[in-house]
Order: sequence, then C-alpha cells, then structure tokens
Amino acid sequence: MKKYIIFLAAAFISLACTEIAVDPLTGKYPEPPTYALTQLDMQERTKDENGKFHFPFSISSQAGDKLSLVLVADTYYIPAISFTGNTSDNARSGNYLCDLSSFSPAGGSASFLNTEGSLSVTKADDHYTLSGYLWTVEGKAFRVEASFDAVFEPEKEAQRMDILLDAKALEGSVVIYIASGTVDVSSDLAGNPFFNGDGKVLMLALESENGKLYPGTYSVIPGDFWTYEYAPGMLFTGGGGTNWFEVRADGYDVTNLKAGEAVVTKTGSTYTIEYKESESEIWVAYTGPIEVLDYEIIDYVPLTQVVEVAPGEGTVTVRLATEGIVATYSEMMYSYTYSGTGNYVFLELYSADGTLAAGSYKACAVPGWVQEGEFGTGFQYDYEYAPGMFWPIDMGSTWFSLDGAETKTYITDGIVTVSYEGEVCTITLESSAANAKFVGKLTV
Repeated sequence: MKKYIIFLAAAFISLACTEIAVDPLTGKYPEPPTYALTQLDMQERTKDENGKFHFPFSISSQAGDKLSLVLVADTYYIPAISFTGNTSDNARSGNYLCDLSSFSPAGGSASFLNTEGSLSVTKADDHYTLSGYLWTVEGKAFRVEASFDAVFEPEKEAQRMDILLDAKALEGSVVIYIASGTVDVSSDLAGNPFFNGDGKVLMLALESENGKLYPGTYSVIPGDFWTYEYAPGMLFTGGGGTNWFEVRADGYDVTNLKAGEAVVTKTGSTYTIEYKESESEIWVAYTGPIEVLDYEIIDYVPLTQVVEVAPGEGTVTVRLATEGIVATYSEMMYSYTYSGTGNYVFLELYSADGTLAAGSYKACAVPGWVQEGEFGTGFQYDYEYAPGMFWPIDMGSTWFSLDGAETKTYITDGIVTVSYEGEVCTITLESSAANAKFVGKLTV
C-alpha cells in the first residue's frame, strides 16, 4: 500500500504545478478529465540512425478527441512497458516524443505534450491497452484510457554473411565470394569455383579499372553461371558475374542475378558491403577486411600489453599499451598511472555480460550511451567533488601518447574489431585518432 500512497502524492504534487485552478467552493483540485480512445490511425514506423524504432500513430474517440503520439522502442513492435516524455533530439527507447506528440479535445485545437507524463502499455497478442496521465505544454493535465488492435511485421534486414570465401582482382573487375553457414570453395578442373558444405554464397562481380575495391555504389555485373550434373552429386560449373548459391551436401542451386546495387563503405581496413536485389528479395551484408582488393595498406601501432580488462554496467573497458609503457596501479587513487615512452589506449565496448565478444563495434551516437555493436566515444566528464569544485575524468575510448609529456585524443569515430582464434584475441582500432592492433591473450 505504501507504494500507492507515494504514487498518488506525487501525482497530486505534479498536478499542483499545472494551470489547473483550485475549485473555490471545495478548495480541492478537480480531477483531470479522462478520454476513452479506441479508433486507431497507425502511420508507417521508421528507424533512426541508432537502430531505434519510431511508432507514429493517432488514436481518437467517437466524440472527436484525438491523441497523436510518437513512441520509441528497441523492438519492431510496441512493447508492454511504460513510456515517459522526451524530446526528439534526445530520444531513447521507452520515450514518447513530446515535441512530435499532441492532444486535441473534441472541438479544440491541438497542443503539444510536455515531458511530465507517463503512459503504461499492456499487450496481449495483438491487442494493446494504453493508460496514464499526460500534460500539454500549457500545463493542462488529462488522463488517457485507450485500447486498440495492431499487428507489426518484423523488419526485413540484410542477412549477415560473415565468411569471406575468396576475393579476386581480375582485368577490369573484382569478384568477391561471401558466405554464411558452413561453406568452403574450391576449383574444378576448368578453374571454375565449386562449393561444398551447407549454406549460402553470394558471388559478387563489380567493375574496377585497377582491380581494387573503392567505396561507392556499384551496379553489379549480371550473372551467367550454370551447373551441369554429369554424375550423381558431381557437378561441372561455368560462367561468371553476380550469382546466388544455395549450397547443400548433395550439390547446390544457382540463381543468376541480373540487377541490384552494391554499396561499399570502408573504415580503416574494414569494408562493409551491402547488396540488395528487389526481384529475388536477396539482401545481404558483409563486414570485414578484404586484403587482396584493399587500395590502402594501414600501418598499425602494435599494442603488446594488457593493462586491465574491466567489466562495467553494459560495457567492458580494455586498457592496452605498447611495449615502452609502464602501468602502475595506485591504491589511493583507484586508478593506473603511466610512465615510459609509447602509447596506451582505453577502449570501452558494449558487453551484455561483462566479457569481450567477437564482432565489429562502431562509434556510439551519444557519448556515454553505448548500445549493442558500439564502442563508447571519448569525452571529458567534470566530476563535482565539492560545491563548485570539479575533477576532470576521461570517459569512453581515449588514445594516449607519452614521451615526457602526455597527450590524449578522444576516439570519436572509426571502428573496433574483435576476433578470436582459440585463446588468442585480435583487437583492431581504426579511427582518425589512431590505428592500432593487439594480438595475444587477454590476461594481465
């Protein structure tokens, strides 16, 4: 019962901050009006650059009251959670965007919402209920009781192809073989590719004057590949261009792709290739190095020492250093001091369980807010240890150079890649701040 008393007290305090007047006859605040809304007008959902889904919709009453909302969530459907107000330039999952949401009572004009409100959503299969108190920017409070049915289809996304089978520089073109599953490639007697295993392969052919792969948008070279089974389970293959293979133990099927675009981007030595062909609905993406086609060789600073691997709340921080650096832990300051000559780096990476998982990590969009597949960008946080007295703290990912004097550079862009071969971990940083690589065991 105590929780409910506190909640009601908070609700009345909030109402006291609005323009609702005290009734002169009773001396009490009037109960905010309640609107029952059931008629749904759902607009097309969108996805922002941070991977969050935005759900714009309006819900009305038969009398003509209308609430327009934009909800933000991690899931492709509206989840059963509580949504609180925020602005669109600072949107988080679990927010309604007050500057894009409004309410208009029947016969009245629309007013934007402010951030004081809260909406609770429940969900049973495709049936939703929505309830809570909201405030307009004029400070007028009202209660919403809504129910509606809505069906959300999963978002179609690119299929991740995590295997680079082969890449070739030819005269005037390049051919890249990327795959998923358990597939390998060999050549038949005529030198044509032959696939074994179980999975899918994209044979991507792009025009290139010098046999290098540059960032840009490419129209693919049309596929003209065929297979001939000259004995049970034995295929003779031929042709080229862009083709899609469905590989299985007893052979494979091939689809010649005649159209579609491949978008190539590159950060450091890490390529991202996304190919989409609407007619066949093939949509795939690959992220990783393609050394044989790389037009630029990167000189990495070798990191040889593991100073610390520290799990955090939703992150793990890895501190690495070059050979000439000495790191000493200070019990008094609860931190490391560094001496010598060389470089050291703090890398804050997303982690669901405190361990460092293999994968590619891009720079987070908001410093201090690290999401899945991201690393924390560097920034200075001024900790107020006494009124008006601040202590600067380096947060996120930061690159340091030490040679008598220390210089630091916050890492705000680029990509960090992590891979494992047994117990040996490879961590590669590619950014405008520095390009560096660690290969070894993550033990101190």
